[in-house]
Amino acid sequence: MVGGGDFDLDDFRRVDHEFDWVISADAGTLRLLESGIQPHLAVGDFDTTGDERLKWIQEKGIPLIHLPVEKAMTDLHYAIQEAIKRKPMEIFIFGALGGARIDHALANIGLLEWIDEQGVKAIMVHRHNRLRLLAGPAEVSLKKEGYTYVSLIPVSKQVEGITTHGMLYPLHEGVLIRGQTLGISNEIKEDVACIQIRQGKCLLVESSDA
Repeated sequence: MVGGGDFDLDDFRRVDHEFDWVISADAGTLRLLESGIQPHLAVGDFDTTGDERLKWIQEKGIPLIHLPVEKAMTDLHYAIQEAIKRKPMEIFIFGALGGARIDHALANIGLLEWIDEQGVKAIMVHRHNRLRLLAGPAEVSLKKEGYTYVSLIPVSKQVEGITTHGMLYPLHEGVLIRGQTLGISNEIKEDVACIQIRQGKCLLVESSDA
């Protein structure tokens, strides 16, 4: 899934993308085509694309869902709905962050919770950051893959029963509270680390300095 925000081709290529489908949302279609990649489906209102570029997209023969400008959800949200119809095991999302519109960035991060509620796993990738949602009970293993820091940011009011292994600052049955910063900037100290949560929802953010 490629949105209209910052798009890094190296990030896209680093993912083991034996993708069944590549879907682009609005200006994400241009990001892909300019990188020599043709999506299987393009979705959006294309209000910022311009007639010439929209014609260029159409001439490529890409299946296209042309949305109205006035609608009840963002182009990326609609595109993810199209992805979920195809019953994916996992969705990788690129181009969802960056740019001047922090409202879009926050809304896109919020989509991780909505995707999880549909029973699908999702990972959002943006340059030096990789985000996913953990909804307890949950367990995830992390390898050292170029990210320096691991942060847990509560989405629910509290996240309880947090236990970590292989981390610089371990937790055992820990509790994180939304609005506090205890879960920021942990580090993996073993080859593989493990994070478990018993109850609640949080963002798991792997990041590195620019």
